[in-house]
Amino acid sequence: MPTRVVGLDLGTYAVRAVELQVGGQPTLVRFAQVTLPPGAIRDGEVADVGAVSAAIKRLWSEGGFKTKRVVVGVANQRVIVRQAELPQMTEQDLRAALQFEAQELIPIPVEDAILDSQILEELVSPDGEPRMRILLAAAQRDMVRTHLAAVQGAGLSATAVDVIPFALVRSLFDRTTQSFTTDGSAEAIVCIGGGVTNVVVHEQGIPRFVRVLLVGGDDVTEAIARDLDVDLDSAEDLKRRADIGSGDASLARAGQVVSDRLSPLVEEIRGSLDYYLAQSQSSPIGRVLVTGGGSRLPGLMERLQSQLGGRVEPAHPLAGLKIGAVRLSQAQLAEYEPLMTVPIGLALAGEPTKGVRRISLLPQEVAVVREQRRQAAAAFVGVGGVAALLLALWLAQQGKVKTEKGKAREAEQVAAQRQAELARLQDVTTLQTDLQQRQAQVTGVLRNDVAWTRVFNDIATVIPADVWLVSFQGQKAAETAPGTPVAAGTPTAAAGIGQITFQGKGFDQTSTARWLFRIGDLTEFTGLWVPNSTKSGEGASQIVTFQSTARLTSQAVSRRIDRYTNGSPQ
Repeated sequence: MPTRVVGLDLGTYAVRAVELQVGGQPTLVRFAQVTLPPGAIRDGEVADVGAVSAAIKRLWSEGGFKTKRVVVGVANQRVIVRQAELPQMTEQDLRAALQFEAQELIPIPVEDAILDSQILEELVSPDGEPRMRILLAAAQRDMVRTHLAAVQGAGLSATAVDVIPFALVRSLFDRTTQSFTTDGSAEAIVCIGGGVTNVVVHEQGIPRFVRVLLVGGDDVTEAIARDLDVDLDSAEDLKRRADIGSGDASLARAGQVVSDRLSPLVEEIRGSLDYYLAQSQSSPIGRVLVTGGGSRLPGLMERLQSQLGGRVEPAHPLAGLKIGAVRLSQAQLAEYEPLMTVPIGLALAGEPTKGVRRISLLPQEVAVVREQRRQAAAAFVGVGGVAALLLALWLAQQGKVKTEKGKAREAEQVAAQRQAELARLQDVTTLQTDLQQRQAQVTGVLRNDVAWTRVFNDIATVIPADVWLVSFQGQKAAETAPGTPVAAGTPTAAAGIGQITFQGKGFDQTSTARWLFRIGDLTEFTGLWVPNSTKSGEGASQIVTFQSTARLTSQAVSRRIDRYTNGSPQ
């Protein structure tokens, strides 16, 4: 039976919604968008809940959407996607194990994160152990709650919180061929928004690499506004009509600014794809699909084609949909198509698919409260009929009730006997002593334990595209009793929890400066410095080799000792 589903996209400049009829070939029923005041959403996060709620209310009123239930998406620096390999287990056991395994995979404290996962494939290790590869998604809890507050403030209810890179993959699935690429190669999707650009590489629908870049079309808009001394609305208009060869001085100058500002955007995209291709198990990228409002920047497609090579094409999310009574002309559909990719993918997340459980970052406590309300409402509606039925059954089944009461008493006696036997079998004192010994061992091993995986995840997030690491050497601080001599060169607690030395390379000395600027913002390091830097080669073959040192701060300490000594593991 056909079902209506709405995908709601909270963008930098506008809120957009797509309504699909699913249950067969999806049909586009409705699309609308409403602009947001500047700054209401920054870097993919809701900054002004009231303004965003007001815009969503207008969107529902002007767009004529009937349902109050939506699928909303998130994509920003506080959304993490990882792949991991774990011992084979059931979905239920996996959800329980994630609370202990995830801390080494994500740079967010587990207690502050919303986690969900999906099993991608089952495999066997070289030593014959059954294992599985999972897709893990995590998001900072407060950020997700702020998104939901904006949605709820407009009188809507989010049935799921999807990860926007997953929605991009879902929206571009070719339902005719039931595949993504004909040759089975990897495919990259680049969605350029106002303040955020999403890059996702997938193999036949399985995400292998996700990166969220804090660059987009608004960088170009702001540059035009500064250069031509106009307001942002005028700058946005000039950006869309920019033409470096125009006889109009303003349009020509805007075209030059667009051309200049495209370089860092294209460089960030290329750097992300190069990083994916550098991974040991990466597949060649067969084509790059480009979408989003920023994809309409003059000259962008040509610049990407020049820098990336291969097949760079505009994405067409409408190709797999039937077009219903959407009240848009063909010209309008073509104009809005790049803006529909995300909300179409979000709406498709609500498509009922037998045997498939999709990842959702909806907080568990929200889902529980909604289920309780639903059950309470259903109970209230049916209480009259249930009461009448129970009365009839009570009158007709008195004899059976007495029999069942006797059985219940016997069951209680058996349960009491089992409890007494269990109490005799348990040696609480022995268990407690064993637990204390284990906690003491764990405390000794994990004191000042450095979360190296998290540290390097954070470095990978901010490292400049023109810098690569050759090697590193990390060392924990030695813990010594007062008065005990420490060998020269050994880091001590007075110098933090340890020290780390990087060997890196870049294209020129500015690469080293960007390294200091970006890595210096990480709270895990202090005293970051470059004691030496050597340039070799000339011209295009110039390479700068540098050494960088830093002290590790308490922010680099893992939380494993807290989890074990506070009794979290059972």
